[in-house]
Amino acid sequence: MTSSTRKMRSPSGFTLIELMATVVIIGIATAMAVPHFDVAFERIRFRSANRDIVSAIKVARSNAISEKQQYGIYINGADLTVTVFCDTVNPTGYQFESDDEIITVDTLSRELCYLGTNVNGDVIIFSPNGSAHFTVSGGGGADIISLVDNEYLVATQTHNVLASTGRIHSTSQYY
Repeated sequence: MTSSTRKMRSPSGFTLIELMATVVIIGIATAMAVPHFDVAFERIRFRSANRDIVSAIKVARSNAISEKQQYGIYINGADLTVTVFCDTVNPTGYQFESDDEIITVDTLSRELCYLGTNVNGDVIIFSPNGSAHFTVSGGGGADIISLVDNEYLVATQTHNVLASTGRIHSTSQYY
């Protein structure tokens, strides 16, 4: 090989400057993506808490139908808990009594800053035919509303339980 042929061949490997430039570009791209990961994790936690609420509603309705007894859910916004119970103490009162048989208690994510209902007593009772009993001022369905508000995400989820069928319709809104 002549000396002119050796000069035309490209050297193998990378120079230190090329490697440093690549590391800087990857660092900048990562720094830009981190806030987006935080939002994604917040949405996952928020959706998980709302799936727990829907699951509790479905368990109560399913138990009422399969066991031919009244079951209900009690939503405690102060403690962020959803309690599924068998309404045995006072079935005609359609309320959660301390002596009712508790099936499950789900504690929701502390990231929720609000959990509430438009139902008197925060209780929804399901009868053996699957319909729901609750008292709402103004009529309509029972709305269960959860809200998360932090520096990355503001979102609300509303679960509307229809009285006639006990079925759930959920809507989400992210701001």
